Amino acid sequence: MSKVPETASPADTAAPSSANRCAYPWQQMIIDLTGEVVPCCFWSGYGNFGTPLGNTNERSLAEIWNGEGYRQLRRALTENTLENHPCGNCAAYRWANGQFPRFGWPVDFAPEQKYCFSGPIPEKFGRHAEQSGTPALLFENGIPLPYPDSQHQEIRDLGGGRYSVWKGWLYFSTPDNSDPCSNGRHYQLRCGDLTAPLGNLHRDSKSGQNLVQAYEEYLNGVEVVSAKPSMISLISTADCNIDCPACSQNMVRLTRVQHRPETVPDVLDHLPYLQQLIWHGGEPYLIARFRKLVDEYQREDNPNLAFGFTSNGTMITAAEARKLIKFPRINASISVDSFDPATFEQIRAGAKFDRVMTNLLGLLELHDAPRRVISVGMIICKSNFAELPRNLQVAIEYDIGLNLSPVLLYPLTEQINVFADFARQTVGWEAVLNEARSVVKEAKARNRLAIRRVDPSGMIEELQRIYESERERHRGIITFRIEVIDPHGSLSKLPRTGIVVRRRGSASTDNLCYVQLGDDPGVYELHVPQAGCDDDLYASFIFDLLEPFEYGNHTVPLHLSSKGPQVARMRLPRFVPLVRRRNAHYVRYGESTPEGVYVRDARQVHGAYLQLRRDEAISGRGLLPSPTYVPLFSGSGAEWRAYAREVRDYARLIVDRIKAS
Repeated sequence: MSKVPETASPADTAAPSSANRCAYPWQQMIIDLTGEVVPCCFWSGYGNFGTPLGNTNERSLAEIWNGEGYRQLRRALTENTLENHPCGNCAAYRWANGQFPRFGWPVDFAPEQKYCFSGPIPEKFGRHAEQSGTPALLFENGIPLPYPDSQHQEIRDLGGGRYSVWKGWLYFSTPDNSDPCSNGRHYQLRCGDLTAPLGNLHRDSKSGQNLVQAYEEYLNGVEVVSAKPSMISLISTADCNIDCPACSQNMVRLTRVQHRPETVPDVLDHLPYLQQLIWHGGEPYLIARFRKLVDEYQREDNPNLAFGFTSNGTMITAAEARKLIKFPRINASISVDSFDPATFEQIRAGAKFDRVMTNLLGLLELHDAPRRVISVGMIICKSNFAELPRNLQVAIEYDIGLNLSPVLLYPLTEQINVFADFARQTVGWEAVLNEARSVVKEAKARNRLAIRRVDPSGMIEELQRIYESERERHRGIITFRIEVIDPHGSLSKLPRTGIVVRRRGSASTDNLCYVQLGDDPGVYELHVPQAGCDDDLYASFIFDLLEPFEYGNHTVPLHLSSKGPQVARMRLPRFVPLVRRRNAHYVRYGESTPEGVYVRDARQVHGAYLQLRRDEAISGRGLLPSPTYVPLFSGSGAEWRAYAREVRDYARLIVDRIKAS
């Protein structure tokens, strides 16, 4: 099949063969804590618009797997009807230069071109071979392949057992030009007395048989499949043992959002058939069933399994780390948002830097890519942006593969695309990015292991793009002033209070700027990018800038006149302090509880949160609304009048109850 131009979308191409048809709908389910199921992270992320294909709070995995959503998706991909379809806007397709995600096998290689397959050679084996100077040889079922050191183009065009070990990668073909991912044969590299198996498919196991059946159905574009899902990613709980103030799961903990009792057992019933299980929390080591799996798993249970998770690293002692060796494949990510102890403990409140680093360095001893991958996930936010070069240097020193992730959605105070004062908050960022490039360039020149494990160059350039975009957006600034009136002395009792500016009718994540309020009333300045001032603007009061769902957002319009911005006034409501329990209070070790809330989408999480706030207000705690206050509402006409009456009636009810008490 000819190469698709980089600018093409899937909908622009001819009907794809199975060689370029996304395999995820025949393999994967991703299950959120809300119960929503999607086929991949690109379906509704990265600017895409896919809606869930089912919900485990309503149906079993089997019902969803062959439900209408998955059937329609498989049909669309097989028929290539992808115009105005989420798969027609696939970021993975664009990033791979016109190639959909391929079918996944529990092997260490993938199709390259024609008869050639390629993959990284095991890391420890590669270092040994490099030091010994002895050539590495490839064996199939114990028999050496006939043509080592072949030219790569000959491997592609002729196959026949030609292969090459080159710069840490293996390029090879099988003697009969069969597919080594599915032919059931065992491949092994040898260098002297050292051997390295290449993660072969155990075809006779339940998972092997399931994969072979799934692959056949994928090739044939079967709409109603007999094979079970072979890849499951599960967020099973929000339980956590530390108290990061900006955690996106704080609200689901507070509202007790849970899976219904049937869901996690349903996932675990699929374990024998899986090629991959990625189990997320909260903190997965708090989950009783997660620890039970780690303790009791035996290789014969599923010899094809790749087990993945993300952890805060506080509980993975040396003893726990050793248990992971028995899994055929491991992909563990430890969240470390700074290698500076003070910054780390600020972002990850309750976690001790020394303890996490001790656990991480012990866990890294297991690393032997591609079968055992241990990496670090690090957010890039306002608090640690200036530390980027030093964090890279530490990662390089300790051979840590570092995955960088920019904070773009939440919370406001840490996002690198929303600012209170762009010029002040980005001082030195250009120099930071240039220094980070220099650190990586030097590490590449020295062939450092950390950069071979994860090359951060692409993310550094993405950070540069974000910074330049924001610099351009903030080239012109209009300063609005807002007088905050605080008759009840609420500011001194509130946490991280702020005001944000949005366009009328925009989403709660589409913020133009913010200002964090102090303990005293007075006039505060809002520095709005001039590019955003053509629309109706509103300033909203935010109870806590670190909460993903705003609370108590009294809203006032911002006006421009011929004399410039007018001063707006905002009168704050009464606030009665709340007792906020630590995350440990909500821990249920992953189990469903009678008081659990089962939702169908994120909007219902928001609804549960607002109900919690209502209950607090009725009991005389939190922000207590005024009976004359009506918040911003995007509806109009009859909808607006009905909503306004509802809010006023609700506010009067609260005030009456407070007076009565």
